[in-house]
Amino acid sequence: MKSSRRQTQRRSVARALLTSQMGRISRIGLIGLIVCSAFCPPSRAEPRVSGAIAPGPASDGTVLIPGGTFQMGDHHDLGGREHRNDEVPIHEVTLEPYHVGIHETTNAEYCRFLNAASARGLITVLGGNVFKNGTETLYCETRPAVAYSHLVWDGRRFNVETGKDRHPVVCIRWEGAVAYCNWLSAEKELMPCYDLNTWACDYTRNGYRLPTEAEWEFAGRGGLHAPYRVYPWGDDADSTRANWPNSRDPYEAGPYPWTTPVGFYNGELRKRSELNWPGQQSTYRTGDGVNGYGLHDMAGNVWEWCNDWYTNTYYAAGPSVNPEGPLRGRPMPDGKPYRVLRSGNWYNGAQGHSRVSNRDPAHFRGPQDPNHPYYHVGFRIVRDAPGDGPRSESGQAKTIGAVSRSGGPDRDDFRRTRRRAASPPDSRDGKRWGPWRPRPR
Repeated sequence: MKSSRRQTQRRSVARALLTSQMGRISRIGLIGLIVCSAFCPPSRAEPRVSGAIAPGPASDGTVLIPGGTFQMGDHHDLGGREHRNDEVPIHEVTLEPYHVGIHETTNAEYCRFLNAASARGLITVLGGNVFKNGTETLYCETRPAVAYSHLVWDGRRFNVETGKDRHPVVCIRWEGAVAYCNWLSAEKELMPCYDLNTWACDYTRNGYRLPTEAEWEFAGRGGLHAPYRVYPWGDDADSTRANWPNSRDPYEAGPYPWTTPVGFYNGELRKRSELNWPGQQSTYRTGDGVNGYGLHDMAGNVWEWCNDWYTNTYYAAGPSVNPEGPLRGRPMPDGKPYRVLRSGNWYNGAQGHSRVSNRDPAHFRGPQDPNHPYYHVGFRIVRDAPGDGPRSESGQAKTIGAVSRSGGPDRDDFRRTRRRAASPPDSRDGKRWGPWRPRPR
């Protein structure tokens, strides 16, 4: 049985590798060199050159992550010293290519979802608290339910507080992030990944979803694998590159939440006359916090939901190819399981929570409901990029024999390595798409 699973896994990834190699052959010449240099992550140790980002489809604000093999975990022995020793053992992981949002999901983007859901009767709003219609499942909190949201319910529709359109959305529950992903998938005429009754994710579909922990960390590193770095840009804890507690950015002169606009930390001189931040500071020189893949805010600003349940032992026995996280979460002191947060945030944890390898169970935001929304939690989206095979850190395809782990995928308490459909079924049937239907052409 184990041998059959491994053979199936090898055939699946081998097909992806063959597709990747054929694609490379077809890109010979000057144009091929330009495309290759744009898509391949830098393998050098120094931070990227500002402005050199991998191209992504402008229509959905994502960038292609080439996939590959990396050593996941804490390479600097910082996790155990700072809070928990759950970032070890360092282990090899191989990922297929995927797209990831260049920015965290913004207030304006989430507001469009809420108004669409409200118009279709898919949510219930009680005093600003947003629930899945007919259930007690909380999606998010908005004003007037909480003072810390930049989304405002006026009794008829949702609006964004003036000047906060480009700030990351906060006060989002995990289920609220998932519901947004399904809505966006239908808007883009893709197959939604989530069952909104069971909250299960179908990774064979081509729609939007939350990243796995492995996908988040690989993307967050931005190609800096030789050596592995502490932060998305390098090893220096530079508060001009990220929105951390007491980083002295101009938004700290105003009320909570002290979020900054997505893309704020790009190495440019920012001006109050353009961004209208609170206080009297006229300019602020940002450091370049953009990583080698062109991703913003992979350290700080808001915590980001991952798709995975949290367990502190997952690294010791999880699958090594496209790991999806454990099947169930490890109960925390209150007896409840929790999802994983990554990235750190503007409010607490400072630089330690923003290390690329750092893992946080949602429990550490407080002893509330396991996925209770709060003013420093948001998310970013990912989607699969079918047809491209995984590449190693050097850019060369690795054999499956080099990444297989005996016993990993066969553990009952961990997810099996997924087998993605080469072409997800193209169905326009509402039953296949769930409650969301594509927009009429």
